[in-house]
Amino acid sequence: MGVDFDRPPRLGGTFHLTLLRQHIDMKDFYDFLSMMGGMHDSTVACLSLLPSERRIEFHFDDMYSNFDGFPEYPGRQSGVIVLNGVSDLSIALETDGPLRVFGFSPQEGESDVVLVTFWPSGRIRARFSTADYPPCRLGS
Repeated sequence: MGVDFDRPPRLGGTFHLTLLRQHIDMKDFYDFLSMMGGMHDSTVACLSLLPSERRIEFHFDDMYSNFDGFPEYPGRQSGVIVLNGVSDLSIALETDGPLRVFGFSPQEGESDVVLVTFWPSGRIRARFSTADYPPCRLGS
């Protein structure tokens, strides 16, 4: 499958040659999260905190697990959401099993802050400047 680098990706932004992830603005990122159902029911397989690079990486085994059983489910696809320029970080996690996302969304009233909540408990709150993620494959 070829990639057309002259055509903008589905939600705006530009492709990076490394891993073909999108670098996007806040509105596009929040639109993506909304389309993805807030990543509800997705399992974080690996959470990487890189303080010296001011970056957090959320690695998912299946980005689309929220849609499993529905016609739009594109099948199991792993992916990574990266928050860059992270500051004002708060992490509160207690887990003895899989780290399952309850919601991944903008914090109300703060356009540059994301709140990731987990079930049965836990949360990550981070102020960030940009985000990278794979293109949305719903409906394709």
